[in-house]
Amino acid sequence: MTGPSREAYAAFDERLRTAVGGSADAAAAVGAALFAVADLMREQPAMRRALTDIGRSPDDRETLARTLLHGRTDPAAVDLVAAAARDRWGGGRAFASAIEEFGLVALLSAADQRGVLDDVEDELFRFGQVVRAEPALRNALLDQAAPVDSRRGLVRTLLSERVTAETLQVVEHVVLGRRGRTLEAALDHVGELAAARRRRRVAVIRVAAPLSTRHRERLEQVLAAQTGGPVHLNVVVEPDMVGGIKVEIGDEVVDGTVRSRLADVERQLAGR
Repeated sequence: MTGPSREAYAAFDERLRTAVGGSADAAAAVGAALFAVADLMREQPAMRRALTDIGRSPDDRETLARTLLHGRTDPAAVDLVAAAARDRWGGGRAFASAIEEFGLVALLSAADQRGVLDDVEDELFRFGQVVRAEPALRNALLDQAAPVDSRRGLVRTLLSERVTAETLQVVEHVVLGRRGRTLEAALDHVGELAAARRRRRVAVIRVAAPLSTRHRERLEQVLAAQTGGPVHLNVVVEPDMVGGIKVEIGDEVVDGTVRSRLADVERQLAGR
């Protein structure tokens, strides 16, 4: 992210916090509206270019944003986008991506206010695991030849009444409007945003059998001590590991599985 975009991003973040306050309903409404604005900007390149054209004055860009969006979406979202149009973004695509990102942030804020943010993190991770394990499902979700309503219906069939409203909304947006990332990476990114809201890191734990509550709590404590802050665990059970544990935190991998130790022994024997 360029310097001007970084400053604009920080300003957008502050305005969003002020706009939604402590209201889950306001945050959810703003999140949905920002998604709609981001989609509109991506569909209309001329619009996003005009809103980030440094040849126009900040006042002109703000007025243009209000004119284009008036009556089309949530008033609070219009105010946010219009204020952001005054800033420098390094291009229309960067602006559209930021609006989409803050739509996600707003929905996660709503989940936090409703006390379901942990549920959203877990549900997104589990859905990502299902997608990774079922190529046919992944292909159906991403089939650009299929009608949008059909793909939306598939998402709702899979998740409605099984996940929080925020998780459903995020997955719908990621599946239908995914750009620049794989589906799995996009879901992981939202999980990271949710963890960042709690100022904690995400650890993917791969084990041969489910962890007991005691072991899970102990592992959280150990990883928190090692990383210097709270850690959210996403546990994946892989029976073929035989035993042990593999921990992934960002790009860091700590492999303590039996399979890994056996591979080490094999390498040592081969080197004799």
